Amino acid sequence: MTKTEARRLVQLEEENFSLREIIAHVSEGVILTDRDCQITVFNPAKEQMERMCAREVLGKISWDAYSHSSKEISEHRQVFESGTPILNAYRPHAYVGDVPIDIYYSTYPVVRGGEILGVYTISRNETILRQLLYETIEHKRIQGRRDGPQAELVRTAKGTHFTFSDIVGSSQAMRDLLREAQTVAPLNAPVLITGETGTGKEVLAQSIHNFGRERKKFVAINCAAIPENLVESVLFGTVKGAYTGSVDSIGLFREAEDGTLFLDEINSMSTVMQAKLLRALQEMSVRPVGGLREYPIRCRLICASNEEPEILLREKRLRSDLFYRVSGFCLSVPPLRERREDALELAQLFIRRYNREFSKHVRRMTPELEDWVRSGGWPGNTRELQNVVQNMMLRVEETEEALTLRHVPTYARHLQRDEAPAPEAEGPLPDARGQWNLNDLLRDYQRRLLRAALAQSGGNVTQAAVSLGIGRQNLMARMKRLGLTRDGGESK
Repeated sequence: MTKTEARRLVQLEEENFSLREIIAHVSEGVILTDRDCQITVFNPAKEQMERMCAREVLGKISWDAYSHSSKEISEHRQVFESGTPILNAYRPHAYVGDVPIDIYYSTYPVVRGGEILGVYTISRNETILRQLLYETIEHKRIQGRRDGPQAELVRTAKGTHFTFSDIVGSSQAMRDLLREAQTVAPLNAPVLITGETGTGKEVLAQSIHNFGRERKKFVAINCAAIPENLVESVLFGTVKGAYTGSVDSIGLFREAEDGTLFLDEINSMSTVMQAKLLRALQEMSVRPVGGLREYPIRCRLICASNEEPEILLREKRLRSDLFYRVSGFCLSVPPLRERREDALELAQLFIRRYNREFSKHVRRMTPELEDWVRSGGWPGNTRELQNVVQNMMLRVEETEEALTLRHVPTYARHLQRDEAPAPEAEGPLPDARGQWNLNDLLRDYQRRLLRAALAQSGGNVTQAAVSLGIGRQNLMARMKRLGLTRDGGESK
């Protein structure tokens, strides 16, 4: 063998090794068969998506490796004999027990000088595609944290502003939440989002909608903002003459068409209205107020609650049958105090935003201020943090480049506490048998917390609600149920 031939042989061996390394690390599944339809390549991605082991299939005839196949229906054999590729197919390629694994794939002949040497298939399944999409979104989120929000909003439904790429937060809790949300986003299952006031539940709802449904309608309504006697007509529509001043309207369920209807603060809805909503969801149709005809509904439903479902169910403020209907998938947005690393990222995002809006030139926060932001309780969550940063940016001189503790507004200093107001010492006593009643304990503790918050705010219900991390109407409802006045006293 000449030196040239030896070098060429080494080169071919290195190329062969390199190509096998590439095939082993690509995200697509690759299977290659030779002239006899024996499997010679079966890469790790193919193993993962078809739940098969390469050691068990390499060297086997393709239809022997796949128990559901045969020589007569083997696509690799068909492509080898015809020379015609199979493009963009979608069907089960493997089974786990009796459950099919659907795969997108294309199968091609390997041709050299008019001779077919073998056949290969490149495939992807939904798991691989979802993982690639998730990684792309994560890269965009990281890039967005470095470069700030983009000037243009791309591919968002009318009335929405957010996608998953816009959500800030590198904590494990937020990454897990976004992965779960992206998993359920392509499905038609109803979603219930829970989380304290200001955590960004509607941002998450918009992101779920814009994950493939950006060309469809997104209709949102805050149930707490609708007077009780109008909720039914707003959701289901009205017929002219149904009551004084009523006009023909289709209602939000029909307005959403085949898009998304987002019902925020569904926990503020009365149990009577919950029963009507439940019937509409069971029948998948609505009847306008004053009308006789029922109309089908096709929209996907996303609901949000600023209270935990177990509390609402225990206190019978949420019907259990409605909960099961709207919570096909539950997502819980963690409060900012449970993901402190995200608070600093959010503060930096708001600084960049208000630099542009207020023509300021702030480049950093002092270490003391960073510690203050990270250690804060933030009862109002992201909304409160944004408000505080906005106030700080308004106080900054145009020549200043750093935010410091002296820029923190006075009102925020006493709100920024990790601990809840200290409850009073007294509490319910055990009964004659020496046993405690858990419901009485919870009710008593809740009453004392509300009293402390109202006293701290000087009777300002809005401020008390912010300090408790709940909505104003939510607090008003609790005060009424517990028999409390604005000054924390007992109502008559």
